[in-house]
Amino acid sequence: MKSLLLALSVILLFVETGAQTSISSPYSALGLGNISNVNNIRNRAMGGIGIGVRDNSTVNYFNAASYTSIDTTSFVFGGGIVGNYTEFKTNSISEDFSAISLSHLLFGFPVTKWWKSSIGLIPFSNVGYNVVDEDYNDVLGTTQHVFEGSGGLSRFYWGNAIKPLKFLSIGINASYLFGTIDRTQYVSFPDSAYFVSSKTTSSLTIKDVYLDLGIQYFTNLKDDLSLVVGATFNPKINLGANKTFLSQTYYGYLTTIENFKDTVLYEPEKKGTVLMPMGFGIGFTLQQKGKWTIGADYKFDKWADFEIFGVNDSLVNSHTLSLGGEYIPNINSITSYLQRINYRLGGKYAKSNLELRNEHIDNFGITFGFGLPLRSLAVRGTKSMINLGFEVGRRGTLTNDLIQENYATFYVGISIYELWFIKRRYR
Repeated sequence: MKSLLLALSVILLFVETGAQTSISSPYSALGLGNISNVNNIRNRAMGGIGIGVRDNSTVNYFNAASYTSIDTTSFVFGGGIVGNYTEFKTNSISEDFSAISLSHLLFGFPVTKWWKSSIGLIPFSNVGYNVVDEDYNDVLGTTQHVFEGSGGLSRFYWGNAIKPLKFLSIGINASYLFGTIDRTQYVSFPDSAYFVSSKTTSSLTIKDVYLDLGIQYFTNLKDDLSLVVGATFNPKINLGANKTFLSQTYYGYLTTIENFKDTVLYEPEKKGTVLMPMGFGIGFTLQQKGKWTIGADYKFDKWADFEIFGVNDSLVNSHTLSLGGEYIPNINSITSYLQRINYRLGGKYAKSNLELRNEHIDNFGITFGFGLPLRSLAVRGTKSMINLGFEVGRRGTLTNDLIQENYATFYVGISIYELWFIKRRYR
């Protein structure tokens, strides 16, 4: 209980920070922004695998079927923060950005011997950008275009899983997506105080339920060697949404004060839908219990079908391949702490849902991390630990005057595994 209270206290300190803009990327200007493929830190450090992962000491959100791995007498908690540093490069200039925010809050617990459940709060997408573009002609002088965006969507989910057969598990995550994405565009004329400038603001608010399904098949190849094969599916679904649109003209660029002249168009609280695409994933892990784990995932999402209020947003289908593993020298060692540390390594390659100027925006990253046990498993029987994860990678390209993002991300969190549902027989 002390460990859990300490973890919650530390993580809640970052909730306010996490509610602020946590990214800065011009590539978040399309769709719903950068989609956050969030999971526990253990899986992130292994390249982001999770579809075929089963582990009773962590909550694996990527596949709801994995919840049946939670012990009948245990309670599992995972939470953490994420920090990132990004360098933006073009063929002529470069800038950098850094931020820290809440990563995830995940809880797993048994309901009955055959029914296990999980609840949690994680980000779904992030939007954050500020782009300035200028051009010049002899009549108007300099024309400045400014594009700004902020916000994103969060996901509160309730997941459930059962085992209809000894070697088979099925599960479902029912998520409530909520949040607002704000986008603003300015057109102004810095060389004159008398030209009329324009400002256009749109806000998209989503509040609706989103589903994803999972299945896992698991078997023991030998006494201590096991294989898990998993699959996930999220159906195409329409999410209820509200959209507000405001277009205004104004004077006052030279004084930096917007002296509004007129309202060109105002559409308050227009109701509609956001069409989320179908997606599926497959994955596997091979594990020697208490020693090592290796695995791989493939994920496909049909983002070409994505629509906002009936309008396609020029997205393309995405593909993601993840590889990773974990090694523990001696999980039961009492004399050497280094022998009990979990060492993790992985990599991922993603063809994102963006294609600009005939260039696909790809993402390549290398991950690694450590699981630092809080106590010896041999002495106390607990698997609670501090988790550290790191990722370095590259997104985008310099070709055709596009932007390349070189990033470094770190994760810090805690996973708590305790036997809470045991009735005392002696005092």
